[in-house]
Amino acid sequence: MTIQRIFLVILLIATAKVHAQAIGASEKETIQNILKEYKDGNAPGVAVGIVKNGAIVFEDFIGNANLDNATKINRDTRFNIASNAKQFTAFCILKLSEEGSLSLKDDIRKYLPELYKNIEDPITVADLLAHTSGIRDVYALWSLKGLTWWQLFIGNNDAMDLIKSQNALNFKPGTDYVYSNSNYILLTEIIKKVTGEEFSDYAKSTFVNLGMPNTEFLTNYMAVIPNKARPYGNWGSWIEYPMITEIHGDGALFTSLGDQLKWEQILQHNDGQHNSEKLINQSQAPLAFDYGYGLMFGNSEGLKYTYHDGNTGAYNATFLRFPSEKTAVVVMSNNANISTNNLAWQMAQLVLNRKDNPTAYPGNPDKIEDLTSLQEVLGNYRNEQGTIIRITEIDGSIYREMYQRDPVKLINEEGALFEYETIEGLKMNFTNIGTSDQRFTLYLSSQRPNTFYKIGNSNLGNYDKNALNGSFYNNETDTKFQIKYIDNATYSIQASGWEGKAELILKDYLRFDSYEIDVLRDQENKVVGLRVHNNRLRNVIFNRS
Repeated sequence: MTIQRIFLVILLIATAKVHAQAIGASEKETIQNILKEYKDGNAPGVAVGIVKNGAIVFEDFIGNANLDNATKINRDTRFNIASNAKQFTAFCILKLSEEGSLSLKDDIRKYLPELYKNIEDPITVADLLAHTSGIRDVYALWSLKGLTWWQLFIGNNDAMDLIKSQNALNFKPGTDYVYSNSNYILLTEIIKKVTGEEFSDYAKSTFVNLGMPNTEFLTNYMAVIPNKARPYGNWGSWIEYPMITEIHGDGALFTSLGDQLKWEQILQHNDGQHNSEKLINQSQAPLAFDYGYGLMFGNSEGLKYTYHDGNTGAYNATFLRFPSEKTAVVVMSNNANISTNNLAWQMAQLVLNRKDNPTAYPGNPDKIEDLTSLQEVLGNYRNEQGTIIRITEIDGSIYREMYQRDPVKLINEEGALFEYETIEGLKMNFTNIGTSDQRFTLYLSSQRPNTFYKIGNSNLGNYDKNALNGSFYNNETDTKFQIKYIDNATYSIQASGWEGKAELILKDYLRFDSYEIDVLRDQENKVVGLRVHNNRLRNVIFNRS
């Protein structure tokens, strides 16, 4: 070995030692103590890692990948990181763009001409990447049909069939942002058309080139995945969470902590071996509405960060990146009871040596009003995004109810301030009580305050409630609603073998779980249809049949 090469080896070793010391012993011990809180006998667990200045400065594992044989989690254990997969689907698109195989400005119907033939506005590849396409979320559409997607034998072809049946969009492309998994499923189809390969095969070769051999998309739910962490939730005892779907591209990426830390190293220090500097930089840039190529953007007191959460069944995953600090935190879990987002932020606080919460949002209100009776706060509340929360009373306590969420008990802290029983630090503060502007605001130090305004039954005395009785059909989802008035302001809605109750809140406006339903009338004031919305669906029309 030449003197120059010996000097280079010594320099690399010295540099690695400096990087390894980028997190102090006390911080490591604190993180390990936090992790021990999640250790509970033969239980699922978590894998965590930190990359700083291009070096892995911390990694640890607790719990089991498989409870049947108590297989321990290690750096080769493969987790489903769900929506965190979107960054890699986007990366594949960017590679093809750099090669000149496609343009982000291309209308998607250049590759998928069977879609939205009646929509004249361009829907670009960039719109899919940024969730500005207006295309409805397939999982929300299945839910509208009364189907639980993860219990179905479905794959990307089934998702495409449902998307092809859509004639309308949530909004004009490029004018708004609504997170929709359909966008990233469509990106896999475009990659398939451009490359002539199955998306999963093209992605696999990309991962191998990146030095991530333990990462691949699931295309067969029965496939054997080496070192797979099985997903568990605790409902009195540990139960494996069943999933029999094969939809991928928007999620369903199985990967190891070792591979994910390798990716973070590439992002922090790309030596040109793993794609061009321009490509890597572009993959971490914003597109629109604080969303980029499969990642979200935040800024707190001058500290800019990128992140994403992935949740599917009992799998949870979070990554946090702080570009100015050249620091990244990765957390992956097969335990439905672990909040990877919360754990990632705890680790970030320690490694960044910040005494305050990095997000720096207020955790408490400035003002707390008096409350004389729980009855004063009961009712329905809606935020600017259209999400509806219902406050109900059960056995002398109040609960938060939301669609597809279990009811959560609210614990009174002081006056009209309540704390969630299930989420530490999440508080609900009611204000302007008894006025037409009654509202509540959610406070949590890791998220922006979110205000919901009360909507109530008003001027319904002369309303013909029986006028809504009948059948209403939506051809885009092949779904029929059968509506029947029960009493007061309550209706029964039956669809596809399931039944629920809707409440008439305002004239020609009903709430049904997370759905808002506007009643449509003709010029003679006769009921002719329904317009259905929720957080990922807008303007789904049901015509009276």
